[in-house]
Order: sequence, then structure tokens, then C-alpha cells
Amino acid sequence: MPGTLRITVLTFAVLALLFALAFAHRLLADGSLGATAFFAVLAVACAVVAGALAARRAWAPFPAYALAGLLAAASLGLFGAITVVGLALLAWVLWALNTRPSREWLSRRRHPR
Repeated sequence: MPGTLRITVLTFAVLALLFALAFAHRLLADGSLGATAFFAVLAVACAVVAGALAARRAWAPFPAYALAGLLAAASLGLFGAITVVGLALLAWVLWALNTRPSREWLSRRRHPR
């Protein structure tokens, strides 16, 4: 697995863990069903993206682009450090999944060296 792809998988796995913790916190502490469902859906989405990228699915970049774009768009309303993080995640995913080693690894094509 190329290094940029490995970092992307790790990033989405950490995001899945953070959203799962936020889900558990909202479920136990607040009881708000809207926020609880929001964090649950994002935890599952991040886990699916991380798993699909790690499993070399050919369709894996598309949900990664969509989820990174969604997180970047959601961060725009907060205008601060989180906006920079959201836009940086989107830029990273767009760059990392479009490098030649990542594209070749996900498409399962092997070129002799």
C-alpha cells in the first residue's frame, strides 16, 4: 500500500473512532436523537471509506471524495481552525488518491519495474 494511501486510511479510521466516541457520548450524556444519529452515520461512513480503501476496492475513492467534501463543506460554517482542517482533509484526499501509485494500487494493475 502506498504511503499516501496508508495515511488516508489511518485518517479515516481515526475519524471513525472519534465519531464513534461522540456517538457514545451523545447517547449516554445528552440523549439527543438527532446528534446521536448524525455521529453514528459519520462513524459508519468513515469506517466504510477506511475499510474500502484498505481492501483495494475500485470504487473506494468516490465515497472518500464525497465524505471529505461533506466534512469540508460542514466546516465552512464554523470559520476557524476546524475550517482549515476540513479543507486540508479535502485537499489531502484529492491529492493522495490521485497520485499514480495510489491509482495503480487501487486498480490492481501491476507494472514491472
